[in-house]
Amino acid sequence: MLDYMIFNMVFLMLIIVLNYSIYFLSFLIGIEYLIAMILFYLMSMNYSGFLYLIYLIYSVCESVLGLSLLVSMNYEYGHQKVNFLNLM
Repeated sequence: MLDYMIFNMVFLMLIIVLNYSIYFLSFLIGIEYLIAMILFYLMSMNYSGFLYLIYLIYSVCESVLGLSLLVSMNYEYGHQKVNFLNLM
């Protein structure tokens, strides 16, 4: 079961990086889904509850920073189709 979950997370990470790298919002949504999968993996390993709280705090901070970057890029460039490939 855990091997399947690890394979699923790696496969989802490849899909996110390869398919959703055109638009920044799709990339953020994919990363949030990957965070939910990692949280499910941590819950199945029966770690302490404090680790879940720390992980959720970091994931919320990551999502807020990503959305604020998206809003600032939308304000700067003036359209919703902000390409992720132009940032590299």
